[in-house]
Amino acid sequence: MTRRILVPLDRSDHSTKALDHALAVHPDATLVLVNVVDPTRWISAGDDEGMEPYYSERLEESAKEASDELLEEAAERAREAGVEAETVRLVGRPAPTILEYIEDHEAEVDQVVMGSHGRTGLSRMLLGSVAEKVTRRSPVPVTVVR
Repeated sequence: MTRRILVPLDRSDHSTKALDHALAVHPDATLVLVNVVDPTRWISAGDDEGMEPYYSERLEESAKEASDELLEEAAERAREAGVEAETVRLVGRPAPTILEYIEDHEAEVDQVVMGSHGRTGLSRMLLGSVAEKVTRRSPVPVTVVR
């Protein structure tokens, strides 16, 4: 039975290390390469102090094209390493969207391998940690690579 390993990616060195780890440790698995495009890059809800709601179709298309390029580059690296890979572009807030995908595909996802920025202290409290949220709430095992 072929294992399916979910590998969330962004353009950070940490996600590149996670992909490298998944390729090295799981060469017989199918990698499910995921990138989450955060709509806050092109949508603003506005506020009570006069800031109007904002939407940019150009920024949305640009973000989605960048996501597709990232996923294709990662899939090509997997193919060059002889590892089967699938790509999935999702839209939403990263941690909840990754968790929702895992829950919706729990029977198909055996493990998650993801990078962590390694933030500590105040920056972690203020920015949060996608890896931490996924690790705490995932119904499947998670390997965090730093």
